[in-house]
Amino acid sequence: MCRWSLKGLAEQCKSQICFSYGHTMKGLTIISLLLVAIMVSTAAAQGGISSCCQRTSNTQIHRDLLKSYYIQQPPSCSIPAVVFTTISGRRICSDSSKTWTQTSMAYLDGKDWQKRNNTAKK
Repeated sequence: MCRWSLKGLAEQCKSQICFSYGHTMKGLTIISLLLVAIMVSTAAAQGGISSCCQRTSNTQIHRDLLKSYYIQQPPSCSIPAVVFTTISGRRICSDSSKTWTQTSMAYLDGKDWQKRNNTAKK
C-alpha cells in the first residue's frame, strides 16, 4: 500500500521544478551563445565592426580595378561612407556625395546587372 504525504509531495514537486529550471537555464545559455556566434560571423562577413572607415579618402582609381562596394552608415559605423573593394582586395573609403563615388557605384551596379542577365540567358 502506498502512502503519500503532503510533505513528500511538496519535496517531489520542488525537485522537479529545480530540475526543469536547470535545463531551461542551460538551454538559454546555449541559445544565447549561438546568437552571439551568428552575430559575430555576420559582422565579420560584412567587413567587421573594426573595419569601419574613420575618414574618407580622395583616392580615385580606374573603375575597371574596382570589384565591389558597400555603404556604411551610422550607427554601425561613426561616419557614412561608400567602401569600395579593389580586385587586389584593397579598401577605399569614399564620400558618397563625390562624383567619382557616384559614377563608380553606377558602373559597378551596371556591371553586376549585365553579369546577372547574361547568366540568366544561358
